Amino acid sequence: MTYLDHLECSECHERLPVDVPQPNDCRDGGLLFARYDLDRARKELSKEDAVRGAASLWRYGPLLPVADVDQAVTLGEGWTPLHRTDRLAQAIGCGELWVKNEGVCPTGSFKDRGAAVALSRYRELGVSTVVLNSSGNAGAAFSLYAARAGMRCISILPTDVQPGSIKQCGLSGAGSFVLAADRWHEAGGMVSELSARHGWFDVGTMKEPFRTEGKKTMGYEIAEQLGWEMPDVIVYPVGGGTGAVAIWKGLEEIAALGWVGGKPPRMIVTQYEGCAPIVKAFEQGRDACEPWGEIDIPPGGLKSPTPAAGKQILRLMRDTGGGGVAVSADEALEAVAELAALEGIFACPEAATTLAGLKKALRSGLVGRGEQVVLVDTGSGLKSVPTLPEAACPKIESVDDVMG
Repeated sequence: MTYLDHLECSECHERLPVDVPQPNDCRDGGLLFARYDLDRARKELSKEDAVRGAASLWRYGPLLPVADVDQAVTLGEGWTPLHRTDRLAQAIGCGELWVKNEGVCPTGSFKDRGAAVALSRYRELGVSTVVLNSSGNAGAAFSLYAARAGMRCISILPTDVQPGSIKQCGLSGAGSFVLAADRWHEAGGMVSELSARHGWFDVGTMKEPFRTEGKKTMGYEIAEQLGWEMPDVIVYPVGGGTGAVAIWKGLEEIAALGWVGGKPPRMIVTQYEGCAPIVKAFEQGRDACEPWGEIDIPPGGLKSPTPAAGKQILRLMRDTGGGGVAVSADEALEAVAELAALEGIFACPEAATTLAGLKKALRSGLVGRGEQVVLVDTGSGLKSVPTLPEAACPKIESVDDVMG
């Protein structure tokens, strides 16, 4: 069962029914969010019920939009580790540091959460084919989860997509098409046209409400894994901004249920310097992002020149007393090595922008030295091997060549 009640636009607050697929096309520029009967849930559902659930995101089934979680499309996503990283904290001068490791999700990134929940719900609603544009990870997740669901997925990818992601898409049997990088700004329009022409349902970033519902479970899990307490700060890498917005939605819901204590965390987002429309808008005091010009970032995620949730993430950053930090590609790669060497966590470069950004935030005073901080590692470094620096692994001919 689910406590799902209706869909609501974030700007005009129009309510829409949940029994048909609803595209996000409000003329007010708002985003569609799923709303639940939390008053009823508070009376009937306890956090102890969730703890007794499966070791996956489906432990929170009544707070997800899927009517029958026993029939959910799943590969075992969610309930990822939250690692306490004391050596790393000491090295950078942070009071208490945790890393939420989404790289262990089935296809290697947090995108699995959104794919699992969205496809589960759309299969219930009779959707057979979905379409999206993706810089890689979402395309891989939807392609493989669609295969699991017996559905069809069409994805448009950029020419610099990571080899791992494009192979995941292609080997799944999905229809995967590559668009020249200098035309990437056209990808969203192409998906909209394909959706209109063929009747395929658009599951691109914030084009529908249910990917957010899967991603919000990161917030549920962080709170549960910290003993149902809020951290002081969450640092999250953003492209379109939906992951951070989703985490916040999850934290607001469990706070409304009375499950979690403590003051709400400050949200700090990180982006590459070569594509930082959210950080730029925040620093300039604007309420919306302006389209970014030429994108100059490594292959992989965070490639969103016009963030779908830009307005919402800017509001969230300000409302929580958070902020934004832009980092260079070199700083991100340095952070990849630091996470691996000090804590054994192999993150992709875009995820490692959180560590690079935290170091800058500690130096600037945006984050206090004694605060409890959670970094969200959104994906595995195995998805980004060609982008990573060469490892120093000398060849040997005998045991005498091995240095102690």
